[in-house]
Amino acid sequence: MVNTAETTSAAAASRTGAAAGRARIALIGTGGRSEMYIRAIYGTHADTAELVGFSDINPGRVEFYQKLILELGAPGPIASFDPADLTAFIQANSIDRVIVTTPDYTHADYIVEGLRAGADVVVEKPLTISAEGCRRITRAAQATGRNVVVTFNYRYSPRNSALKEIIQGGVIGKVTSIDFSWVLDTVHGADYFRRWHREKKNSGGLLIHKASHHFDLVNWWIDDVPERVFASGGLQFYGDQNAAERGLGPRPERGTPDADAPAGGKDPFALDLREDERLKALFLDNEHYDGYRRDQDVFTGGISIEDNLALVVEYQGGPRLSYSLNAHSPWEGYRVAVNGTEGRAE
Repeated sequence: MVNTAETTSAAAASRTGAAAGRARIALIGTGGRSEMYIRAIYGTHADTAELVGFSDINPGRVEFYQKLILELGAPGPIASFDPADLTAFIQANSIDRVIVTTPDYTHADYIVEGLRAGADVVVEKPLTISAEGCRRITRAAQATGRNVVVTFNYRYSPRNSALKEIIQGGVIGKVTSIDFSWVLDTVHGADYFRRWHREKKNSGGLLIHKASHHFDLVNWWIDDVPERVFASGGLQFYGDQNAAERGLGPRPERGTPDADAPAGGKDPFALDLREDERLKALFLDNEHYDGYRRDQDVFTGGISIEDNLALVVEYQGGPRLSYSLNAHSPWEGYRVAVNGTEGRAE
């Protein structure tokens, strides 16, 4: 079974089919998001979950988290394993649940492998980046009887839960249409264009990586299923061509200068990893293992995702959704309006 919501990511990770004892957890992917799970397992959920081992293609990041768990009170280092050995690790260590926090394009492979090896799986959104990946995961879940949880936690924001109650309570009557606008500022929004997300083959683009949260909300609010989707998008702000059109001139390939250059600067779009202790330790200090650069310049070439997107969605029950996403706004937030036969909720 594939579920699309849990109260918290860590709560999802700590649940298991075992009648008693702590869930035995294996985590694959030790980038920035994994820290949320690790801190929760050694904190709030220490009584219900045990982190048995973790894995990454970058041994430096694994070592970063080995040090962190000692700071969090672990009695000693835990096991680490090669991602290629996931099945063997699950079966040799009686793993109840695998947490997947790897780049989006790898999700389907690790989910399917985890299920077939006998574990339940918690995965960061999105579930995967392709329809075929979804089909593979569904088939594996059905064949094994194991569970997959996608951590769509936006449902549990108080305002989102309140809107659900208003709609389902019939306060505005039958829903006829939804207007949903989400804007990312040039701090948060720009960051997607520095990281691996900037290539669509890795993330599926912001409609999948980011907006999957928003589509899940709408589907949940109105308790309906999309039937037809019309979508359009483009790269209109970031990237080398847009920079050239605005006269920004040549750009460096990355935000972190050479080691002997002074720190700091006035470029609001440059990320100097040396200025953030955590980012430096997690990414800059470990580049030599895999070549991954966390601070690519947002106005260089190689970006294949969109920064402006618009959709019209028709639902089986009749409502229409008008949705837009902008990734270079001067402010960040969202506006939602739900129209019904008896009123409007905003």
